[in-house]
Amino acid sequence: MDLNRILVPLDGSKKSFEALDRAITLAGFTHGHVTCIHVIPHVSEGGPRTKTFDKQLQEDGKILLKKAEKRVGNKNVKFATKLLRGSPGHVTLHTARSGKFDHIVMSTTGSGTAKKDMIGSVSNHVLQKSKIPVYLIK
Repeated sequence: MDLNRILVPLDGSKKSFEALDRAITLAGFTHGHVTCIHVIPHVSEGGPRTKTFDKQLQEDGKILLKKAEKRVGNKNVKFATKLLRGSPGHVTLHTARSGKFDHIVMSTTGSGTAKKDMIGSVSNHVLQKSKIPVYLIK
């Protein structure tokens, strides 16, 4: 089983960072590559408040990805981050395909309103549609 290229979608929740920790451990066995993505929504053009909101989403995303980068530290894995726009499930699947990843590691519930015992809508979508193995961290 190849664990050379692992994709980790982060939403900022504690569980998503646990998924990152697991991905780092798995990639460490093969000196693999971990890429973290954070997906923010498209914001329709508008007035100053809309632009301020969009700028805040971008800044928050950059802070989140910097936190992920610090978490990796100097472990024996290659690491990259990407701030992307769109629907988290669709963007995760597109990124997995276009980046030729061999695994996705993600949390089952994150920052949404889903109950603790339920699988989240994003992770469920990715699990059902992915052509590569998906590891869900509960």
